[in-house]
Amino acid sequence: MKFKNFNSDKLFINGNRIHVRTAGEGKPILLIHGWLGTSYTWRKVAPQLVENGYRVVIPDMRGYGDSDKPLTGYDGLTLVEDLRAIVNQLEIKEKVHVVGWDMGALPTFLFAAHYPNEVASITYLDEPLPSVNLHEFTTFKKETHGGYWHFGFNSSVDLPDLLIAGKEREFWNYLYSMMLYNPESISEKDKDEYLRTYAAAGGIRGSVGWYREALVTTDQFEAAIAKGKITVPVLALGGQYGSAYTHSQLVPFCENIQGGIIPNCGHMVAEEQPDYLVKQLLDFYNQN
Repeated sequence: MKFKNFNSDKLFINGNRIHVRTAGEGKPILLIHGWLGTSYTWRKVAPQLVENGYRVVIPDMRGYGDSDKPLTGYDGLTLVEDLRAIVNQLEIKEKVHVVGWDMGALPTFLFAAHYPNEVASITYLDEPLPSVNLHEFTTFKKETHGGYWHFGFNSSVDLPDLLIAGKEREFWNYLYSMMLYNPESISEKDKDEYLRTYAAAGGIRGSVGWYREALVTTDQFEAAIAKGKITVPVLALGGQYGSAYTHSQLVPFCENIQGGIIPNCGHMVAEEQPDYLVKQLLDFYNQN
């Protein structure tokens, strides 16, 4: 565990207890994990940001990790309100840098779209854009190797709960093996930490919840994009063997954007290439 000097608290946020790790002083950075992740996703990144003079805030999103696991509230804008409430309870008064990976990138984008005066910048990591191109990757066709089948699977009522129960480790290992370029970047101890909460009672609620609300979030993206471009600075990065298109897809929707492709990296950017990601973040923040 690499959170030795981090505080670990549970905040009462919008009717739920949300587990949050915090450390450091200086400009605030909010790190948002993605599907099948938790705050533990950032164990290789967060300490380096603290060492470089930043205040780092890392929640287990509702439905994940050591946070409560309600049945509802997994659409993008509800998650944005969770994030804003966390910032408010921690009495952070200045604009916050928001970093979102995988489906955690979705509330990151919506946060900047709806509350630009509260956001210093956003970083969008390895994820399609709902309402723009997500349909291309969820379609069953040769070009996408059959498509992102897990969107349909996870959004099905009761089916994931029925099939995953008792097979959480097998399911988690199967998905992660598909998304990793370097399997050695996640150890057996790391897997144990993820499965500690994923395999617990209600542990998959956040996982399936994000997908069951994905079409609602897609409508929210469509409305946000129709209002105009993101005005805060944007860093967009995708893994060479993950969503390499991440930066290029965002260019038309942002006024001030930079980024590109992370070499020798799959989808799990914070775990496979943490040093590269930290350098990109620090360079980006120094410019903004």
